[in-house]
Amino acid sequence: MDKEVKVFSLSADKVNIDTSLAMRYLRVRREPDENTKEMLKDCFKEFLDCVSYKASYRYFDIKIDGKKIYFDDEMVLESEHLARNLDGCKGAFVFVATTSSAVDRLLIKHSNLRVSRAVIVDAIGSAQIEAFCDILCDKLEREYSVTLKPRFSPGYGDLSILTQKQVLKACDSSRKIGVTLTDSHLMIPKKSVSAIVGVSEK
Repeated sequence: MDKEVKVFSLSADKVNIDTSLAMRYLRVRREPDENTKEMLKDCFKEFLDCVSYKASYRYFDIKIDGKKIYFDDEMVLESEHLARNLDGCKGAFVFVATTSSAVDRLLIKHSNLRVSRAVIVDAIGSAQIEAFCDILCDKLEREYSVTLKPRFSPGYGDLSILTQKQVLKACDSSRKIGVTLTDSHLMIPKKSVSAIVGVSEK
């Protein structure tokens, strides 16, 4: 399987709007009132006007030795939970996905002007980046005729957030899609996701 870093991108209209997931991120459990519905509609429009979905991804052969997972000769991650997730897999895709820096600028604008809108845009960004990751994984399954395990991200379970640095380097995310890390290993743009996905043959 090709092991070069590849880039996948989609325009805003190619990713379905997931209002229900955005509402769950907002922790809204009942039908919102008309004012909230209108604000949600406006925030979705603003988000869609500036979002640009991009991902860089790469395939690795993997070997598991106890809690250590070897990704070819390039990367070693240590996590009992990730090793369990990848059990039975001989390979994995590693990817970084983002909604673009323009969404960060929109969040900053609303944080300075109207916090309620910033909260809504933040929830929309979380919902939509997950929807984009779903599309990416579906594409990989179809393109390579494989079945993928559930996504597993740095900071989840016992996989240290410090592994973000290795994952982003492996995907050349800074150069390919403009995703970098802060000193605390959080991604910029904020609405970005990194993940390891185990590969099972169909």
